[in-house]
Amino acid sequence: MCGIAGYWGELPVEAAKTVLENMNTALAHRGPDGESIWLGPGLGLAHRRLAIIDLAGGAQPMSSVDGRYRIVFNGEIYNHRELRCQLTQAGYRFRTRSDTEVIPAVLDHWGTSGGLRKLRGMFAFALFDEREHSLLLARDPVGIKPLYVGVGSGLVLFASEPKALLKTPFLERHLDATALLDFFTLGHPLAPRTCFSAIRELCPGSWLRLNASGESRGGYCDWCNLSPQQSTGIDPVEALEACLTDSVRAHLESDVPVAAFLSGGIDSSILVWLLSRRLGLTIATFNIGFDDIRYDESLHARAVAAQCRSDHRELRIACGEGDPDLAKRVLEQYDQPFGDSSNIPTWLICREMSRHYKVAISGDGGDEMFGGYPRYQAARDIAMLGRIPAGPALLKGLSKLLSATIPETSRKWRKASEFARLPRPEMLCALSTYVGAGELGSLIRPEFVEAAMAEGPTWYRLAEGLPEKGCDPAVQLMQMEIRHRLHADYLRKVDVASSAHGLEVRTPYLDPEVWQFAAQLPIRFKVRRRSLKHLLRKLALNALPPAIVNRPKHGFDIPFDRWSGPSMIEFLSELLMSPASRSRSLLLPGGTQALFAAFRGSRKRRELSRYQAYQRIFMLASLELWLRKWGPSLS
Repeated sequence: MCGIAGYWGELPVEAAKTVLENMNTALAHRGPDGESIWLGPGLGLAHRRLAIIDLAGGAQPMSSVDGRYRIVFNGEIYNHRELRCQLTQAGYRFRTRSDTEVIPAVLDHWGTSGGLRKLRGMFAFALFDEREHSLLLARDPVGIKPLYVGVGSGLVLFASEPKALLKTPFLERHLDATALLDFFTLGHPLAPRTCFSAIRELCPGSWLRLNASGESRGGYCDWCNLSPQQSTGIDPVEALEACLTDSVRAHLESDVPVAAFLSGGIDSSILVWLLSRRLGLTIATFNIGFDDIRYDESLHARAVAAQCRSDHRELRIACGEGDPDLAKRVLEQYDQPFGDSSNIPTWLICREMSRHYKVAISGDGGDEMFGGYPRYQAARDIAMLGRIPAGPALLKGLSKLLSATIPETSRKWRKASEFARLPRPEMLCALSTYVGAGELGSLIRPEFVEAAMAEGPTWYRLAEGLPEKGCDPAVQLMQMEIRHRLHADYLRKVDVASSAHGLEVRTPYLDPEVWQFAAQLPIRFKVRRRSLKHLLRKLALNALPPAIVNRPKHGFDIPFDRWSGPSMIEFLSELLMSPASRSRSLLLPGGTQALFAAFRGSRKRRELSRYQAYQRIFMLASLELWLRKWGPSLS
């Protein structure tokens, strides 16, 4: 995990040095072990290093032995030794043991798309080819490592985080209304948009080449285009275990010690079991626990740690200890509004781990690859309800009858009846939203909604590339989330939180070998009515205590409402409802006040779940802090 940055275009030497140094300074947290810049003809490269592989010889920007290529790279290539061996036999020479040095040779030998498909790892890099005078930017297939691109004043700038681009004087800070509409709906913008109109995100599995003729783009990998395979006669549980074991072994490639997250759920527990029982390692594991028992998984994590004999450490979060300074620090780290409140516990556990380790194994991606979210089955149920004449109307009537006695069930049935009336793409989007399309008008000023809707509603963009109309709704929703939500929410959350503390997080479930295996599994091995994540759960039954495997899905969330003590409540009230609030120009005061009342426990809260109430307040706080810090033009 490092920080990379640079520019393409003409700049005076001294101005170029200042730009690169300022960008590097903005990324210092990503790479505390070293920094350097390099100036070439019409471009500059900057790098901050977190030293993981080849501690002595891996400094960047790095040149190839023949001097043709210069590269800055963020990530890890786990098969670099194998690739180096093949390339050496083909006549390539190397001067270091670093995985970075292998990348230019791989692309030179196998070409852009072919070479990128050879890389087993997580990556974002910029590669300058002096002979062709071109700059190639590329990102890994699922978007584990970020890369942002900005255009202004005749320059193309790129960096691992928007804050580095905004350290330059070349980009105008205008708000992208469409991206902000997507944020209100999903909790994040949809790539390639960001909330800054001058900055775009390089999409996962894609590349961008700049040269004298302009720019060209391409994609080299799409998980969703792999088709399920029929049975090969091999036991699928054994095949999965072998695939995951190989991935975990590859993800241990490091010259520094490696630790692991252990939430107490199936995904991380299986990885710790593989590290312990299959690879014979004694590993340090970390868990975060909450006083609110509905959010606490620490007991289950302890059981797995005891079985696997890991060196287990636990961080506790108490109700009422919410610190406004901490919340502000976490939210401002993201450079854009971010709607997922689980970034707070993620930030805290990453801070704790970084005090002892530089590298950590994580279970991220298991739910998306193997079908772990209840909403996948819900998509099937709602689609079926929509096919029953008068079904939605009947369910809505039943929900009214239950509103006084079982308000939570009533709320869920009412929403299901509403979603069942929607076209399939819109229904799938509704299952992933923080603020539904019908609710935007009660929260956001109509003039902004009108401007933001100029390019259509969020569901229209979210559904691009959706499989055929007759496809299983669970398959459609899984693919939609892998294309968008996985990297824009979950992976972005972890990257920002971990890089803030100089910690590299590795994700074996998102290894190319694993996601190709998962992509070719028929859906019956993933989503069943009584068994989400079916195949992974069967593997877990061979390895873990039944109490771990058989309990319902438990998301990694913070009880944000109970964590928020008096000082946090006062902070949030001032932030969102004072005359100084910048978001007042976007939000309707009555909508904000009603939401804050629900967050504080108003009777009207029955219209929202507890999670929806505090998540929306968190979203608005994130928006307000972003507006105050970066001051984008709202025109």
